Amino acid sequence: MSKIFATGAVLAAIFSQVAGHTYVEEWDVGGQTYPGFYLDSKHDPGNKSPAWWTNQGWGYQPVYGSSINKPDIIAHIDASPSPYTAEAKAGSDVTVTWHHTGSCGGGENGWDCSHHGWTATYLAKCDGDCKDADKESLEFFNIDQHGLIDYPEGTRYSESEDGKPEGYPGFWATDKIFYEDDNKHTFTIPQDIPSGNYVIRTEVMSVHNNGDISERQFWPQAFNVKVTGGSGTTVPAGKKGTELYSAKDTLLAWDLYWHTAGKTVPKFTQSDDIPLVSVATNSAATKVRRHARDFKN
Repeated sequence: MSKIFATGAVLAAIFSQVAGHTYVEEWDVGGQTYPGFYLDSKHDPGNKSPAWWTNQGWGYQPVYGSSINKPDIIAHIDASPSPYTAEAKAGSDVTVTWHHTGSCGGGENGWDCSHHGWTATYLAKCDGDCKDADKESLEFFNIDQHGLIDYPEGTRYSESEDGKPEGYPGFWATDKIFYEDDNKHTFTIPQDIPSGNYVIRTEVMSVHNNGDISERQFWPQAFNVKVTGGSGTTVPAGKKGTELYSAKDTLLAWDLYWHTAGKTVPKFTQSDDIPLVSVATNSAATKVRRHARDFKN
């Protein structure tokens, strides 16, 4: 790589670290809307929201890949349960709205179009009221996740030449959320789980920093919900939040800039029954490279 090219990539990465930080602004649960938690430090926001309190701060800091097996990965930095709980029926939808303003190349805040990654959502059953939950003892099971979707031709995600992606990272779940779905993502509370108190854990993440796994960035957020009308009798098997991810997970080591287009990315070891990343429709076995500074509008 030339020095000029490297400098451009480094500058783009530095800028994206400033612009590409987010949090859940709003939770739509059980037909009610609740604000997410966003304060300079962890304290009662006075709004009776079930969103967990954190020390994420006004800088929207991420949790880095170096902390995937540490408590901060559970619900963000120094997170604590909210004393409040929302109510929702099993089988109902939950919509989260992530913070993001601006457009690609146009002064973005809350996310940056050089970021690409997955969204994943989990539930964990509480023994009693979730306000008293020990976050490190909660066992999370996956209910929704989306990753690499496609290499759509004629877009900034895939420059087409003879049907082959030329140096573009692909269209990911976070691209859909922030650039097609008005910063929103909807998932469903399973019908076949037992009624009771649960913690929702949802996240977006970015693999845009194409280096060591420690540079990956996560934005986990948590919310207390009382599920009613569940038809199940057994809580699905889960894992503690500090065990959800491993440095051996293929996707955490995924090379956004050098990879084989159309390749099926292996599933996370944590949830073999639910593929995190779908097969891209373009099956060309072409090595592709991508730099953040090369984005097209």
